[in-house]
Amino acid sequence: MEFKQVIKDRYSCKKYSDRQVEKEKITAILEAGRLAPTAKNLQEQHIYVVQSAELLAKIDEATPCRYGAPTVLVVAFDKNNVFTYPGDKRNSGVEDATIVATHMILAAADEGVDSCWLNYFDPEVVAKKIRLAGK
Repeated sequence: MEFKQVIKDRYSCKKYSDRQVEKEKITAILEAGRLAPTAKNLQEQHIYVVQSAELLAKIDEATPCRYGAPTVLVVAFDKNNVFTYPGDKRNSGVEDATIVATHMILAAADEGVDSCWLNYFDPEVVAKKIRLAGK
């Protein structure tokens, strides 16, 4: 699909079927995330593909915004491997993860997969519930 059309057609889906996304499409979406730029090219993000009923239920405990999606891509980052900006007041972790997620959302649209940005949750709670690395 033409990039401008991908941008125009993409929307935040709030109703999903229970049909899983094909592995080839997930692979293409993950590759778009891998290719996303990060500060100093540190590539500190970790992307977790969540499809099990058990882990999806735990995500539902942390946010009302999954909308029944059968697959959730959790974008996290290694807090010990981020670029710290001058002045030591902030680092690149959240913005790099956001760039990665945006690339994957656009890739999903290009693959014909509906998606929705989900950021209404406490990251620490989700990390504990689904046992992300380092938590």
